[in-house]
Amino acid sequence: MVSNTDIPVPGDYDGDGKTDIAVYRPSSGTWYILKSRTNFTTTTTVALGVSTDKPVPGDYDGDGKTDVAIYRPATGQWQILTSISNYTSSVTSTLGGPSDCPVPGDYDGDGKTDIAVFARAGCGPS
Repeated sequence: MVSNTDIPVPGDYDGDGKTDIAVYRPSSGTWYILKSRTNFTTTTTVALGVSTDKPVPGDYDGDGKTDVAIYRPATGQWQILTSISNYTSSVTSTLGGPSDCPVPGDYDGDGKTDIAVFARAGCGPS
C-alpha cells in the first residue's frame, strides 16, 4: 500500500490530541490518513494535489484538527481542504512562487495555521 514516493504528513487529523499516521502520494494527489481515534483501523482518503505540489498540512481553520493542504510552487497557490467541512470545502490563497519555500505556522497566535513562504532561490523538495 505504501509507495516509495509517498511523503509523510503526520498530524492530528481527528482532533484527539494524538498524532495520526498519514502520507501524501504525489503521483495521484491522494492523502491516506489512519486516524488514532479509530485505533488506526480505518483509512481516510482525500484527493488534493498534483505531482509538483508540496503538502503543507496544518490547522488552518482553528478547529483543533489538521487540515489537508498543498502549496503549488509554479503559481504560488495554496489550497486548503478544511477539516471543519469534512474536507468538502476548500480555501484558496496565493502567496509565493517557484523558488519560495512554504513555511506555514501560527505566526499571530490565534490558534490557526497561517500561510507563509521563505523567499530564497532553490527551495528544493520538502
